[in-house]
Amino acid sequence: METVDVGVTEALAAFAAGTSSDTAHTAEVTRALIDTVAVSLATRGAPGERILREWAERESPGGPATVWTSGRGASASVAALVNGTAAHLFDYDDISPSMPLHPSAVLIPALVAVAEARGLGQERFASAYGVGAAAFRAVSEILPQNVHYARGWHTTSTVGRIAAVAALAHLVQSDIDVTRHALGLVSSLAAGSRPNFGSMTKPLHAGAAARDAVMALELAEAGFTANPSELDAANGFLDRYGDADQAPVGSAGETLDERLEYWIERWVDDWGLKRYPSCYATHRGIDAVLRLRAALPGRIPTAIRATVHPRGTRALRAARPTSGTEAKFSLEYTLAAAYLRGPLTLGDFSDEAFEDPSVQALMASVTIGESAQPPIGPADISRGYAAVELTFADDTVQSARVDVTHGLSSDPLTDDELRAKFDDCCAAGGYAAGEIDALHRLLSEQPGPAFTTAIPRDASAIPRDTTAIAREENS
Repeated sequence: METVDVGVTEALAAFAAGTSSDTAHTAEVTRALIDTVAVSLATRGAPGERILREWAERESPGGPATVWTSGRGASASVAALVNGTAAHLFDYDDISPSMPLHPSAVLIPALVAVAEARGLGQERFASAYGVGAAAFRAVSEILPQNVHYARGWHTTSTVGRIAAVAALAHLVQSDIDVTRHALGLVSSLAAGSRPNFGSMTKPLHAGAAARDAVMALELAEAGFTANPSELDAANGFLDRYGDADQAPVGSAGETLDERLEYWIERWVDDWGLKRYPSCYATHRGIDAVLRLRAALPGRIPTAIRATVHPRGTRALRAARPTSGTEAKFSLEYTLAAAYLRGPLTLGDFSDEAFEDPSVQALMASVTIGESAQPPIGPADISRGYAAVELTFADDTVQSARVDVTHGLSSDPLTDDELRAKFDDCCAAGGYAAGEIDALHRLLSEQPGPAFTTAIPRDASAIPRDTTAIAREENS
């Protein structure tokens, strides 16, 4: 009997419908939720957050879902847009060390918005997140993601919206046919370019992916159609954004099915919470320079040389940064600032901190290179590396190498460290100690939308053009 090939859309839709809640990694999802809400609330009042929030309030002046940075209601899709953008705005959200993904900035805002809008609790929240986390990685693999990313696509946005639809379909127990159309619809909207890294548009990619996933599900539920095989059709998503010649050998559908089953259990081993509010490609180097700083108190180098694994600089800015926001993608800036100041915090990426003359002077001495052969330590670089060499005025050289950053699942942040990050982020957003405690308590109990009841309503978030709002409400 001839075997019928299962397509990519079919494999993903069946996975979303059939995954058991027994596969949920509730403790890890809870930590992802705490971290994502923290880094979102830290952005309250920042230019990118304020501009988007005020625009969104004119578009959706009320609704059943909560915009986290204001406490005001909005439609589920608009709440997902603003919250997803806020989650990625400071580049402080979680990561996947094996591929360039920021899973929670897309998944958490979409899941919370839909769960809140539909009155859903925590029952399927953790397993839905797991479906999205697995889909994020498995779809990225079959493109494959290294080709996709090298072409200039921002995988968090392009693949993230597909993963979010799968997660939402599981959350609401969507019909498989509805899921097929939602996947076809959302993949037709895929966009997000890497040249926007360092601008406000980069985090908007995550918010737009979350919004489009919510919209696609809602439209498909209402009967709006798409090609139900768009992902693997000729000229479909895989054709447009992938490369069949470099993809895994064999049927894409069968490969996806196998990788989904792998990642539903193992995504927790390919995940990490950021210790520093900068691009993850800077973190190994920061850890290395901090080790040297601790061993060489008071000594200032005349030159800093950083060497990273091949393609280790592709997410970074090639040009010298000109602002605190751009500095998040600069290994030159982060190494100089960390050596002079210590572990980097949100304040280190303000324009004032960026313009510090001492940091600017040391940053000018930093050189960056890539090498398959590390200049120090063992030759094995299977997980990547960063080696930092400091040269001093007496021509002595001190060096350190880091392969695994603190915060990854193999060396996770402690509960106290995560709580400290949460407190710092909320304080940066202007929240009071009592508000922070109430939020953390609800977030820690179980993953789900219940925490939104503890978000304070920010009266200052009301748009200036109240007459326009009134016209929209009465139209």
